Amino acid sequence: MADKYLILDSHGNAVAHGVSDYRPQGGEWRMAIDDGDVEEIAKHTVICLVGDSDAVPAMEAKIVRREGNMVVLTPLRPLNQSVRKNLRILTSFSSFIYPRTGQWKGREPIISRDLSCGGLAFLCRRELQVGERVQVVIPITSQPLLLDMEILRCSKGQEGGYLYAAQFLDMLREEESMVREAVFSLQLRNN
Repeated sequence: MADKYLILDSHGNAVAHGVSDYRPQGGEWRMAIDDGDVEEIAKHTVICLVGDSDAVPAMEAKIVRREGNMVVLTPLRPLNQSVRKNLRILTSFSSFIYPRTGQWKGREPIISRDLSCGGLAFLCRRELQVGERVQVVIPITSQPLLLDMEILRCSKGQEGGYLYAAQFLDMLREEESMVREAVFSLQLRNN
């Protein structure tokens, strides 16, 4: 089974998607570049690879050479798995939140500001409390998702609203995968 990676250049910018049938243990291995400019990637000496699942280790790797649409790599060092959760993409989409705790009913419109595999920053006119739990509709995944979140931070936003940072809670593996895929696609598209 092939492992999929988001490839970040030496500046931390997403530049491509890669696929490898081999999970590196040391030594050289080949990765096919399936979305991105292999010539541009090959100009970098060191890249970061962030796998599309928890089973695929994030790592820093050295580019040894280019072979057609492939790069030959050697692993340099593992990266903390939190790298995957902390990949953030600035993105704006309209959606809704619903109360899980708190004293309000119905739905509240929001505008996203950034999305990561671990959470969402969003603007909302309703005042929410730190620690409050809500459900959010994520409309940019392959199928819309309804995810639980906890409010982590709040600041006064523009135009009378509030800017919130929230973390996703109790995500199923399939939900994590769908959000990760959306973040990776948006990262690549924006760079």
